[in-house]
Amino acid sequence: MQEFIPNTETELPPATSTPPSQPTREPVLITIIGSTPSMGIIIQILHRLGFAEAGAWSKPQIDPKSGKPMRVLKKWIRL
Repeated sequence: MQEFIPNTETELPPATSTPPSQPTREPVLITIIGSTPSMGIIIQILHRLGFAEAGAWSKPQIDPKSGKPMRVLKKWIRL
């Protein structure tokens, strides 16, 4: 199994000769679908790896397509 290494490049704007006056930010939604216990395990693993706080994920919802439980995380990245 390969270790997750946080990609700090997604958090920083690209290097340019003149920095923009305001960095552009964009939301990205990360969705996990599965049983409640398995989603909890994934969320804890991602938390330990520094990807996101466990409390940042949504409460369990039902995925409209599959009918299975899902949780969503919104991460903001700078472009």
